[in-house]
Amino acid sequence: MSKTKRTGTRNRERPASHGLTATPLDPVDRRILEALAGDARQPVAQLARAAGVSRTQAYARLERLRTEGVIEGFSARIDPAKVGLGLTAFVLVSGRQPAWRTLRQELARMPEVEYCAFTTGEYDALLLVRVPDVQTLRDVILERLQTSGSVRATQTIFALDEVVHKPFVLPVAR
Repeated sequence: MSKTKRTGTRNRERPASHGLTATPLDPVDRRILEALAGDARQPVAQLARAAGVSRTQAYARLERLRTEGVIEGFSARIDPAKVGLGLTAFVLVSGRQPAWRTLRQELARMPEVEYCAFTTGEYDALLLVRVPDVQTLRDVILERLQTSGSVRATQTIFALDEVVHKPFVLPVAR
């Protein structure tokens, strides 16, 4: 099964690297990325100060990280509850094996799915679903997922509190 990595553009797919062609990050790269995690809109001069390098060097590093695909894009973070999406659930999906490609396409088209990963184990996919209320979640699960010929079973887990939500993680510096 082909794995993909999501970028800032919804439903745009690209092959996941699985760390096979990892770009080595030196301390300056790490400081630039950490500064971007806090505010990706900051001027290059501010980014340079945070990284302890000149503006020219910060700009060159930023461009290199973008060219090498380390930085895939920039996007806004929103508060789901403030836009009317107060209910968050994780949905585990068990698919019908011959239909996994169809299932993948169906899940990618669902506007309620913020994140989807195909997984190993008892379930084939993990979805992060955001909806306004329980009735909408019921419709997503019972009317759309479970009626799909690509889905064998689902299990739903409600999120009570989102404790950690980082824009990205970096490998631990050694």
